[in-house]
Amino acid sequence: MRRVLAVLAVLAVVLLGAPLTASAHDVLESTSPAAGSTVQRMPQSVTLTFTEAPLSIGTQVVVTGPSGATQQGAPTIDGRVVTQAIAPSAPAGSYTVTYRVTSDDGHPVTGSFAFVATTGLDGSTAKPGTAVQQPAAPADESSSFPLAAVLLTIASTLVLLAIGGFVALRARASDQR
Repeated sequence: MRRVLAVLAVLAVVLLGAPLTASAHDVLESTSPAAGSTVQRMPQSVTLTFTEAPLSIGTQVVVTGPSGATQQGAPTIDGRVVTQAIAPSAPAGSYTVTYRVTSDDGHPVTGSFAFVATTGLDGSTAKPGTAVQQPAAPADESSSFPLAAVLLTIASTLVLLAIGGFVALRARASDQR
């Protein structure tokens, strides 16, 4: 009986500990242009690289500059990289990129970063002293409540209880013989 309890204890640690490590949301790993950087020429697109491949549902990237929103078309996803094209009329200046992607675990990941382009795609140049305007923190941060981990933990606990009950009933039945 002690051996069975030891096995159940090990199973409980493995099953209950696993969901906690698997519940991490995707994280923005890098951007191009880099956050806070000054680039000589406005790029034709911005790229965001995440730690895992985001889901295509709900992906949004908004690039805002001196003339307002300058993104062109919908963002594309290739593995872990999200790419947003920039309109060819984008002028030089300070830009803020705001994004929302759906993590591979189904949770939204939001954020923003800024950069400065000294020469626009339209050929314009930035005024001397143009600085990166750091974006304000998003007002509605996504919840980091790991619902999937909680549900998996509950399911694992129920399975362990069922196994424990079965083993206890078998042990009781063999003791009565």
